[in-house]
Amino acid sequence: MRVTVWHNTDRDCFMGYESNHAMLRVFSYTVPDTGDAEAELWRAVELFNADLDWLTGDDHRVAAIYRARRLRSFSKGDGFSVLLTGGTAEEFRISNGYELLPHEGPFPQLALRSEHGSVALGVRLTYMLPARDSLVREGLFEIGGDGITTAEQAVAVHHGVAPEDVVIIGRP
Repeated sequence: MRVTVWHNTDRDCFMGYESNHAMLRVFSYTVPDTGDAEAELWRAVELFNADLDWLTGDDHRVAAIYRARRLRSFSKGDGFSVLLTGGTAEEFRISNGYELLPHEGPFPQLALRSEHGSVALGVRLTYMLPARDSLVREGLFEIGGDGITTAEQAVAVHHGVAPEDVVIIGRP
């Protein structure tokens, strides 16, 4: 299972997530697929907030890499996406400070650049989903690893569509 951390980059992000808030992909890591994504996400909340001295083993390693990227703590208004092993679509969650609430579909607004404490992760792609609409979209996507070897696959997994339904405009 691949877990991706998203930071809310809106100036009102600490008030909580709103659909017009831009979300920035900042960190991604892979864990064994236990079938319990919810438990893994709560573990991630701990990893990205706990003091490193409290963590051991793989938890310490993942949290240390997160901090080495100079990322801020995971906070209210931030989110996660999970791609189960062999999955074809990411599942999204948003933190309201108490719960990790399911988010229907991908985040509608994607941030494209780093902000203080939020360092962008991925390759910037411009693309269309012609089967859905005629909008031209942009976002940051991870290509390589977890079986995602093309830009079309990366966008498709994010939006829950088939790779052949993605048109990349220009190439990175």
